[in-house]
Amino acid sequence: MMGASTALLAAVLASGTPLLPVSAGNALTLPAQRHVVRIDMGSNRAPVWLLAVQQGGADGRALSLYRSDDGTQSFRLIGPIQPDKSHHDRAELLAVGRDVAIVYSYESSTLGPSRRHDVYFQWWRYHSSSDTWRPDPVVHVFDAPDDRIGYSRALIARDSQGRLWIQAFRLERDGRSTAVIAVSTNGGASFQRQPDLDSVRRRGGGRLLSVGNKLVFVYGMHDGYEPARMRIRHASDPLNTWGSVRTAFPEGIYHGAALSAVEDGQGGMHFVYKDESMRVNYRHFDGSAFGPRMLVEDMTDWATQPAITRVGSSLYIFYNRSRELNKRYELRMRVLKNGTLSAPVVVDSRATFKGYLNAVDVLPSGSREVPCFFGDARDSNAQGSVYRVAVSTGTGSSETPPSDSPAPGARLFGDEFSRRVSRGLGSPWTVEGLWYVDGTRAVSDLDGQDLALAPGSRCGDCQVEVRLQHFSEAEAGVALRAQGSARYTLVSMANGRIQVRREASGRVTVLGEARSGLSSAQEPMTLTLSARGSGPVELTASVDGQVRLSVVDSSNSAIREPGLAGLITPIAGVWFDDFEVRTLGAARSLREASDPGVQPSP
Repeated sequence: MMGASTALLAAVLASGTPLLPVSAGNALTLPAQRHVVRIDMGSNRAPVWLLAVQQGGADGRALSLYRSDDGTQSFRLIGPIQPDKSHHDRAELLAVGRDVAIVYSYESSTLGPSRRHDVYFQWWRYHSSSDTWRPDPVVHVFDAPDDRIGYSRALIARDSQGRLWIQAFRLERDGRSTAVIAVSTNGGASFQRQPDLDSVRRRGGGRLLSVGNKLVFVYGMHDGYEPARMRIRHASDPLNTWGSVRTAFPEGIYHGAALSAVEDGQGGMHFVYKDESMRVNYRHFDGSAFGPRMLVEDMTDWATQPAITRVGSSLYIFYNRSRELNKRYELRMRVLKNGTLSAPVVVDSRATFKGYLNAVDVLPSGSREVPCFFGDARDSNAQGSVYRVAVSTGTGSSETPPSDSPAPGARLFGDEFSRRVSRGLGSPWTVEGLWYVDGTRAVSDLDGQDLALAPGSRCGDCQVEVRLQHFSEAEAGVALRAQGSARYTLVSMANGRIQVRREASGRVTVLGEARSGLSSAQEPMTLTLSARGSGPVELTASVDGQVRLSVVDSSNSAIREPGLAGLITPIAGVWFDDFEVRTLGAARSLREASDPGVQPSP
C-alpha cells in the first residue's frame, strides 16, 4: 500500500519561517482543534487567513486573532480574543461565509477544577467598510459555578441544517471527565445544554465533526489505554437523540486529543491520530465505521502530533518526529491518495523543538501549496515562535513520478544504530578502520582512517545527514558519491570551521571553508551535505539545518557519477547517530530551499 513510486510530487517551498512570538513550543495545542481558517474574499481578492494563538504573555498578549493577506507568509494583529495572560485559553475557529465562529476554553498540560475554567462562544463578523473582523458579545456556553469542577477542550461544529454544536469536557470532583454538549438553533445567540454524551475515568479529549448529514464524536482519555469510542447523530433526528456509545477502534487515542480529522467530501472522514503506544496512524471513516489502520510514523515520542489538510482527494499529513528528546525534532510530510501513502519528506530539520502542529482543514482543488504551523523553540520548555512551512501540491505537473524513480525527498537509507555490535556496524555497512555500535550510536575506535559506507545509499543527486560529536583535536563528517578512493566529504574541524572537500587517490582538495556557526566545535551537531549535477557538481553544506557553505566543482576531477554515502573520521571516540540519505528530486534540496545562493561565510 505504501511506496515512493506512488508518492505525489511535493517540493518544500520554505524552511521554517517565524511568524509570532509565543511563551512555549506548545502554543498551538490542542492538536484536535483547528486554530486557522481560510476566508474566500471573492474572485477579485486573495483569500485571507485567520489564526488564533495563545501567546502566553509574549509581546504582552494572550489569546489573540491574527490575519494574513499574503498566503500565510506573515500575520498582523486583528485584536484580542481573551486578553487575560494568567488564564491560558485556546480557541477553535469555524468559517461561516466571511464570518468566523470561535469557541474558546482553558487548555494546559495539567488541569484542575476551577470556576475560571468556562467555555465561551463568540462571532467575529467581517465588516466590508473597514475590511476587518470585529467581535460580537461573548456568549457563556458552559459555566463552572465553583472550584469543584471545570471545563476544557471545547470544540465546535456546524451541522448540515446550520445549527452550531459545542462539545467540551467537564472535570468532575472525583477526577472523571464528562463529555458535555450544547446546541444553538438561533445562530449562536444562545446555547441549550443537551444530555451528556459519556464519561471517562480520567481527563478526556476528542473530536466533534460534521460529516455529510451526520455529527460524529470520537473520543478517549489520558493514560487509560482504553479503546477509542464514538457516537453518531443524524441531522434529521430530534436534538437530544444520539446513537449509542460504541468502540471506534481498539488501540485508543493518546490523551484522547492527539489527532487531526477532516471530512472527506463524500460523507466520510480522514482521521490521523497518535495511539496509546505513541505511533501515528491513519484510518478512514466511511460514514458508519472506521476502516483498517495504516501506519504513518512508528517513532514514538510524547510530543509527536499530526496535522492534516485535504486538497481535493489528496490528504497532506504533517507530523513531527523526535531526533533528540525534548530538544530536536524534524517536521515531516506524507501524502495519501487513492489509499497509498507517499514516502516521507523532511520539511524542516533545524535542531529545535517543534511541537503541536496545526493546519487548515480543507483547501480548494488546484491550490498550489499547503501550509502548516507549529510551535518552535530551543527546547520543550523555552520561549519560541509560531513557525510556518509550506509544500507544493505539484499542481500543473504530473502527480506520479515514474515507477522506477524515487520521489523527491524520498528516504534511500537510514540508520539510528539502535543495536549492539562489538566490531563493525553490522550488515548494512562496509567499514575501514575500527567501529562498534553501543546500542544508540555508531562509534569510531581507531586513531587512523575510520570510514563507513552504506551500500544501500547509492545515489547521485542526494543529501546525507548525521548527528555527531567529536571531543578532541580532530575532525569528523560525512561522505557522498563515494566510489573507490574518490568521494566528496563535509567535515567539522577542531577550530570551529567546516570544509567541503574532494578526496581522490589519496589527494585532498578543499573546495570551500566556512564557520560552523556553533559556539564550540565539540558540541553535538547535525551535518548535512548535498550534491547535485554532473557538470558542474553543486555541493551545499549545512550545520544544524542552517546552510553554511555552497560550492561548485567544475574541475575535470569532479565526481560526476553516483556513489555511496557514509561516515568518516581519523580518530577514535567520535560518535554518530541518526544517519539518513535522501533524494533531492527536481527542486533544490530541502535545506537549500530556505536560503538559496548562500556563499561561504568568512
